[in-house]
Amino acid sequence: MKVWMNYFQLLRKALRLLLNNKYFFIVAILFSLILNSCGGKKSSKNENKVDFENPQVVMQQAENVLGNNVKYAYKGKFDDDSNIEIAAGLEVQNSKEWGIKFVLLKMENGSLVKAYESPLFNGSFRECLFQKIKFPMFDYELVYYNSQDYYLGSGGGEIYSYIVNYKEGKTYYAHLISASNRPISVFLSKNIEVQEIKNFFMSNFKRDFPSFTVVDKDIELKN
Repeated sequence: MKVWMNYFQLLRKALRLLLNNKYFFIVAILFSLILNSCGGKKSSKNENKVDFENPQVVMQQAENVLGNNVKYAYKGKFDDDSNIEIAAGLEVQNSKEWGIKFVLLKMENGSLVKAYESPLFNGSFRECLFQKIKFPMFDYELVYYNSQDYYLGSGGGEIYSYIVNYKEGKTYYAHLISASNRPISVFLSKNIEVQEIKNFFMSNFKRDFPSFTVVDKDIELKN
């Protein structure tokens, strides 16, 4: 609206100048500048328009910034101070590192940039569950990861589970361990201050493992 008001004021001045023939060329130049300005802004806006409501487009935009290691990407409200935010899951596999990372991309000055990257965690995005999640106590979204049956076998195994709070830069961790020589155990990270998050982890584990023991120290299974 403000832009069009400025154009309207310029047009009024141009009409006044047009009454005097000696200003004809000035008026012609003024009209030319106005038309070029309008056309240029419209063209630029169309070129920069991206459909972030399309999940495939969101995935492609995340890959453009983070590369082909992106396995999941969701648009959402994860930090509440940007119009466009994308939560992405990366799988890292090389000679030095193996695991997963959680990344937040935010729109700044018309471009997506990396706003947060988690440390490397145990897990894989193969056969996993990874989705947005909302808790009533937060006015923004989090993401939830569960490795499901990927690390489980007939002789036992483990389940890695994470909830990522991008706004606070926190990752809440829950680890279920099943082994033949010990009772089924669950470890919960010490940074879980919200009881609802703790209950969420516990209830999900109880669906498949009705009985388990909560331990104070995490357990690492030997290969």
